Amino acid sequence: MANADAAAGSGALPNWVMLERFIFRRDDPKTFREDRRTSAIGETSVGAHLTVSFILAEPPTPSRLYLSWPEGPKREKMCHLVAAHRNLVLLRLDSFVNASNPSPFGEIVHDYFLYIADPRSRAEFTPVLRRLPPYTVYNTHYGRPATYPFEPAGVGILCCGEQFALAYMNICSRYPESETSSELEEEEEVLEAQVWVFRSTVGDDSTDRGEKWKIKHLPINGKKIEYEDLLNWKTHEVVPFKNALCWVDYDRGILYCEDVCGDTPKAFFVGFPRDEVQYQPSLRPELYRSLCVTEGGDTLALVDVSRHDGAAVGRMLPDSGFTIVSMALTKPATFAVDADELWATHPLKDLPREVMMLPLLSMDEANVAHFVLYDWAHTVGKVSLVTIDLRTKRMIGSVVPYINGKEDLSTDDADMVKAKPGFFMHFLPTEFPKFLNLHRESTESAGSLE
Repeated sequence: MANADAAAGSGALPNWVMLERFIFRRDDPKTFREDRRTSAIGETSVGAHLTVSFILAEPPTPSRLYLSWPEGPKREKMCHLVAAHRNLVLLRLDSFVNASNPSPFGEIVHDYFLYIADPRSRAEFTPVLRRLPPYTVYNTHYGRPATYPFEPAGVGILCCGEQFALAYMNICSRYPESETSSELEEEEEVLEAQVWVFRSTVGDDSTDRGEKWKIKHLPINGKKIEYEDLLNWKTHEVVPFKNALCWVDYDRGILYCEDVCGDTPKAFFVGFPRDEVQYQPSLRPELYRSLCVTEGGDTLALVDVSRHDGAAVGRMLPDSGFTIVSMALTKPATFAVDADELWATHPLKDLPREVMMLPLLSMDEANVAHFVLYDWAHTVGKVSLVTIDLRTKRMIGSVVPYINGKEDLSTDDADMVKAKPGFFMHFLPTEFPKFLNLHRESTESAGSLE
């Protein structure tokens, strides 16, 4: 198993990292791994204390989030790594309001925590874990307001200078307003974006300043929008780009919502270009497509891996391959790489003949892409990562092993290895380590002047 291992307080941190979505819950101090530069403490709404620490590594080695939450519920899927943007990372922890009633009908509170890498309001620099006010609705069963269970994949975070916005989107239907019942019968149902938004200031670390969630109903703009494009929408992830959040359904397209931090957000639908990216709706596009922000946040690009055998999962058929297409959506720039081109210049011992999955562009360079290689031949598959220069069509460095199959079931990472087949999600790109480095550089520079 390849580990992301950082010695506390030594050396510069990576400029950006690929966060493993699986949270390493380690309540025993002997197994909790900590880097003091990235650690922060917090408290849930039910009074349970927690500590988080990021163990960072240069891509393509995944970085990790370790969580110590001794008083938290021991059930699985109670902690989520939700989103990230600039110096912010968003987490969600789920707790039972009454710990003595953890049945399926016990009330659960969903606490969102904002990890702030450089809290500007603090004289002494340390990362902060700030609990955000929840969105609640009246629950008839409990007879009082309860937290609304947003799907984690549909929640995004957007940093706009000193402000940030936490937002959730859902597609809902309505009928246009009509003055008569006969007009109502003739009107067609319209789909719109229902967006829940919480806005606040990054520098404020209080739990509740009286700020409220707001719900906005936004008409969906765009060219040639078909009802079927938005019907049964499923958000796979939310990507922040400049002043907008992009809700992505990898089977349909992008719901682009700009000015989320402002008072007049607007929603636009952009379908995936079927003439340039092979469109195969019967597959699992969330495994082979990725919407990426690259070139320092200036470029939004779609990466697509098209399997030639037409299969959704599993090993490729003999004499089959794949094609990688990376297309910038904000400027005319496209890369295309065929598997045969890669394999012709890389022997089997250097580059396994596996399909490349879960593509992710470097946040710095649009021509550098990281991929997951999954060995489907085993019950507990082996996972490795590879980096490809899409311009030169050659591998950068060597293949990085990540999960060694059954061998790792006897290691400290056994929980992640067991969960991985059902937890095959995109890595979360984030540049928050850059802000930690900037602070260290400014502190050292100030010290040299004294």
